[in-house]
Amino acid sequence: MTATDNPGDALRSAMAQNLDAARKAMTNYFQFLEKSLSASPLGANHPAQTLRKYIESNVDATFDLSDRLLHAHDLQEVMKIQAEFFQARMQALSEQTKDIREAAGKIPGAPPVS
Repeated sequence: MTATDNPGDALRSAMAQNLDAARKAMTNYFQFLEKSLSASPLGANHPAQTLRKYIESNVDATFDLSDRLLHAHDLQEVMKIQAEFFQARMQALSEQTKDIREAAGKIPGAPPVS
């Protein structure tokens, strides 16, 4: 049976191609952003670099989730993947928030962050 014999396989293949295209587009965007920020005085500061790093990490995690969901075999596996993703993202968000607060507090002239 080929991917064209099974509509589900054909759909999965098309989704995988679209996901790959979106990942490439995001990679190009982040490369453009990196070049733009490196030319800007804002791009050289630690908070901007930290924020950019976290944005890239969160986008990568979302693409990884999409890949895993695309290859899930049943609803139970989908639910497990989503629960793991949610837990990991909540932990990452907590760490990122702490780091961003600390970085923002180091900006000269910035008000204190509580």
